[in-house]
Amino acid sequence: MKRKLLSLLLATFSLTTLKAQDPLDSLPPVVDGFQTFNILEKASPFEYPKVDPTSIKFYKRIWRDVDLSQAQNQVLATPGSELINIFLTGIKARKIGVYDPSDDAFKKRLTSDEAEKRLKGDSVTVPTKYDDQGNAIEWTKMLNDFNPEKIVKFRLKEDVFYDKQRSRVETRIVGIAPLMRLDVAGLDSNQTVPAFWLYFPHCRHLLVTKDISDPDRGIADMTLDDFFVQRKFSSVIIRDSNPAGLRIADYAKDSDSQKKEAQRIENGIQEYKKKVWTVSQKTEAP
Repeated sequence: MKRKLLSLLLATFSLTTLKAQDPLDSLPPVVDGFQTFNILEKASPFEYPKVDPTSIKFYKRIWRDVDLSQAQNQVLATPGSELINIFLTGIKARKIGVYDPSDDAFKKRLTSDEAEKRLKGDSVTVPTKYDDQGNAIEWTKMLNDFNPEKIVKFRLKEDVFYDKQRSRVETRIVGIAPLMRLDVAGLDSNQTVPAFWLYFPHCRHLLVTKDISDPDRGIADMTLDDFFVQRKFSSVIIRDSNPAGLRIADYAKDSDSQKKEAQRIENGIQEYKKKVWTVSQKTEAP
């Protein structure tokens, strides 16, 4: 009996020793390429240069839409890592404040439950209790599961200004809102509505931890924060600051006129940037 017990202990010890000495155990963990090492968990966004308000000589507010159907923007709708789901995770963890969509001035805070409810939208009636024959006898209303495909665009609220002290025209994103497609009478509609507004400077602390490097798309060493701050997205202007607070669609009724007006505003900003650059180059020349 003692001999059998001793043999069993020796066998167990031998197996444990062999397992501990397996050369594979001492190798580095398997990862799909060097870029997959998670070095961004504690990353922080770079701070914008401080601006003296007295140095601002040109200022314009712009609202623009980022259409997720555009190839350049599809990184924001990558299945499994959609931007809207990243935002939802941050909202639930109380890392991002969420604001009522009726006012993009960030005046009224929403709870995470309220934000999620706005995304889920329609409710469905489901049975909660059955009789002996399996027939439903009690019902309750529940929200539909959220489908990221309901988010078709993101709206950006931006400030464009000329900093005379640095001789530079700069664009900074102030807010971002996911836009949901509206279903009218069960039919697809091109109309969209903001689910809520997020204060973009707060979002940056989350976006900078999300690596979107993709060799297939020629994207390397880039985070979601880089994507927005470096303006790698494609977008269309829908409104600029004006005394009447009008959107382009309010005074340009057909789609062609709206596109031309959006391009006119965009061209005006780019021409101003060129003018400032030309003047600064002449000033700096010996």
